[in-house]
Amino acid sequence: MVRVALLSLAVCLAASAASAQTRSLSGSVSSYAPATEAPTPAWEARIGAGLANPGGRESGLPNLSADLLSPRLLPLSDRIAATFIPRFNIGASVNLNGTRYAYAGATWTFDVTRDIFVEASLGAALNDGKTGLVVPENRLALGCNTGTREAAALGFRLSDRWSLVTTLEHFSTVGCSDKPGTTSRGPANIGARLGYTF
Repeated sequence: MVRVALLSLAVCLAASAASAQTRSLSGSVSSYAPATEAPTPAWEARIGAGLANPGGRESGLPNLSADLLSPRLLPLSDRIAATFIPRFNIGASVNLNGTRYAYAGATWTFDVTRDIFVEASLGAALNDGKTGLVVPENRLALGCNTGTREAAALGFRLSDRWSLVTTLEHFSTVGCSDKPGTTSRGPANIGARLGYTF
């Protein structure tokens, strides 16, 4: 009789565990999935649009942007540790009436939840902006055509393949020698990009 009771208890526990695994989460339970359950980071292409340098010269001009991100060189299952492993990126910011630049560097991604992430990027960049002694009133005086690109982003995963990323990026001209009577300053652009992972 004891054996039958123990066997019945074991069957009930096994059925309960199986039921818990197939049951959906309630609204009060976090839906975050550990990095081991998330899709393995792969190549990602992003394209988007935004506004150039709000509040300054070249302000409000439409800006097109695109970049390509590599997978992490070392995939880790722990989301905190994975944050420190960068993805390499290459991209461009195109403004038909203002400063354009291309860049290459690294992007660090932190998964806040399964569907929300934040990013920081840093890289080297080249621009085609105005650097001479005479700069039109509506153009930025950059001082030189080399610099760095820094960016911060907030992203939303729409599915396993698609994401929407809002970005604030800045082309820095630190280290350029200012010409007399001018102050060099690179553009700071805001925008959104649609990403596709492949």
